[in-house]
Amino acid sequence: MELLIENIAIAQNPVDWKQLAWDYWIPDIPWTNGCDVTGTVVKVGSGVTKFKAGDRIVTYLSRRTPRHGSYQTLSIADESLTAHLPERYTYEQGATIPLGFITAACGLINPLGVKLLVDGPSKNESLLVWGGSSSCGAFAIQLAKAAGYTVFSTASPVNHDYVLSLGASAVFDYHDDDVVEKIRNAAGPNLSLVYDAIAENGSIEASAACITSPSGGVIASVLGIPEKDFGNVKVLQARAFLIGESKEVNDITYEILDAMLQSGKLIPNRVKVLPGGLRAVKEGWELGREHKISGEKFVYRIAETQF
Repeated sequence: MELLIENIAIAQNPVDWKQLAWDYWIPDIPWTNGCDVTGTVVKVGSGVTKFKAGDRIVTYLSRRTPRHGSYQTLSIADESLTAHLPERYTYEQGATIPLGFITAACGLINPLGVKLLVDGPSKNESLLVWGGSSSCGAFAIQLAKAAGYTVFSTASPVNHDYVLSLGASAVFDYHDDDVVEKIRNAAGPNLSLVYDAIAENGSIEASAACITSPSGGVIASVLGIPEKDFGNVKVLQARAFLIGESKEVNDITYEILDAMLQSGKLIPNRVKVLPGGLRAVKEGWELGREHKISGEKFVYRIAETQF
């Protein structure tokens, strides 16, 4: 069941430029890249019950089919991957949500085994989010906190206040030589769950070293799995595409997303609008490749595009 969407704001994700640079998950041409978008419903397809023409929406678009894609004026969206966007959120803020939220939710559900809740009771359990100012990390903090966990995180000092505002109990500078020791001391003897939102430059090794539980633990990695043996610590992939493989995961994720949006409890990523609309995408992707994005997400306004 599908919706025709008039796109208003489009957010950039690392996978957008990586998909082309690394030549993976590219379907038959013609094809449009991108997956995070907000806009208004133009028309609803047969069987659609949750939306009507004119609704403000936020949606996740599949990157692996030629029917979808966000970097265009109109997109076809799946009803099950779409949520109503309340007026309290701007279109630009809403566009930062889909992929980061989905990746965080899927990784927490499987492999970490977190039961997602909106206002969960305190579990007296800790969870570490490595890279809390990243898009996925920011949503992982909020989701874990809402599920009742005490959340610890890492970030550059300039982003510490931001990460704390998301719900982390403490945040540590990952540049510090003794960052692992600091996290272990803060978390206590039973830390067993880590969401690694960076998964490169030694973050998985550091995350594994932070686990204090005698029985070991599990790390959800947003990227690939290293071949290195970490003993009783398992490293498994946080797979965003679970959203398309499991109706149960899809339903839970979007139930939580909708509840957090409607209550206003969800904090979107920080927005940086690149002026020029779609014509600024090349610049944004180049900045992404050069790792010149920190603690915010690039967003493009369709209305600023000169056609």
